[in-house]
Amino acid sequence: EQIAAEEDKRRRNTAASARFRIKKKMREQAMEQTVQEMKSKADYLQERVFELEQEVKWLRSLLLEK
Repeated sequence: EQIAAEEDKRRRNTAASARFRIKKKMREQAMEQTVQEMKSKADYLQERVFELEQEVKWLRSLLLEK
């Protein structure tokens, strides 16, 4: 009976370890997805800043012409 209890404990521990590894992998994948989304958004925003800076320069040049 002692051996059966130890084997049961080992099986439960193995199952718990497997669940932990699965959850950890899912968390890592979710974080990677978030990183990719944030990088894309940062790229978009950087491009938008550039466009707006160009527009400001153009508008200033129009004001200075008058």
